[in-house]
Amino acid sequence: MADIQDFEKTLKEVVNAKRLSTTKMSTLTEQCMKSIEHDTQLVSLLYRTHKSLPTGQKVSSLYVFDALARAARHAVNKHNITVDPMGTKGNCATFLNKVEGVLDSLVDDMLSSGQKELREKTKKILDIWTTNNTFSKETLAGLSAKVKTAEDKGTYQCHSFSAKSSFASASVASASVSGKIMS
Repeated sequence: MADIQDFEKTLKEVVNAKRLSTTKMSTLTEQCMKSIEHDTQLVSLLYRTHKSLPTGQKVSSLYVFDALARAARHAVNKHNITVDPMGTKGNCATFLNKVEGVLDSLVDDMLSSGQKELREKTKKILDIWTTNNTFSKETLAGLSAKVKTAEDKGTYQCHSFSAKSSFASASVASASVSGKIMS
């Protein structure tokens, strides 16, 4: 478990740094690949760390997800690694599956601030993942659609009720001004 602790320490150094360091990212990637049998803990650490970050540091976290996912995809392709349904230890293929499982929430989190920079960086990473077949086409298509919707709106709202709520509030306000509130 010392490997996981080292990974967590390096992860926090990377995402909390003012600028990304190629050396630190390489170290983090090596630590991840060395600890890949603990894929569940790695993905959990990645996601929890991402969620705990202030908005300004989330791009660095996204880049960490990208670097580790692409390293795992490279290993899967190079060594023909597959998911063993009976396996008890993680590998690069199971790591990718687990990362894919949190991508929806990760993208939602990146878009929820409404910041154009985060939306653009997310789109760029999704384009890279699509080009490199890092994750399934279905997953990436869904995520790209979310980003497209956010671009079209110029912002992103996680809750679809906001437009209805605004309409309902406006209707009530309008009715109360005209004195026509019905019971």
